[in-house]
Amino acid sequence: MPVQGPRLVVTASGAEIPLPAKEEILIGREDPVSGIFPEVDMTPHGGDEGGISRRHARIRVDGGMYFIEDLDSTNYTYVNKQKLVPKTPQVVSDGDEIRLGRVSLIFKM
Repeated sequence: MPVQGPRLVVTASGAEIPLPAKEEILIGREDPVSGIFPEVDMTPHGGDEGGISRRHARIRVDGGMYFIEDLDSTNYTYVNKQKLVPKTPQVVSDGDEIRLGRVSLIFKM
C-alpha cells in the first residue's frame, strides 16, 4: 500500500519517508553520542555517505504550506537545483526536487 500524505521519496531507491504530522520536522542523521535524533533520519538512505549533516535541514508547515530551511549544513540544501541560503525558508511544492548534500529526494504531498 503506497504511503499517503506529505513524504520524501529517495530518488536512488524509491523509498518513501512519511513526514510526521508536526509543524517543525528536523531532517538529518541520528547521533546518539551527540543526542541528535531527527524526526527524519537519513542514515538508512545514504545520509552518511551522501554528506548529510546531523542537523541538516528543517521542514516547517505554516498555513498548509511547506517550507524547507537549510540549517547551515556542511554540504548544503538545494531545491530544484537552486542552492538555499542558510536559515532562509524556501517554499516546497509537490514534485519539487530536494537535494541534501548528494542525496536527492522528491517532495510529495
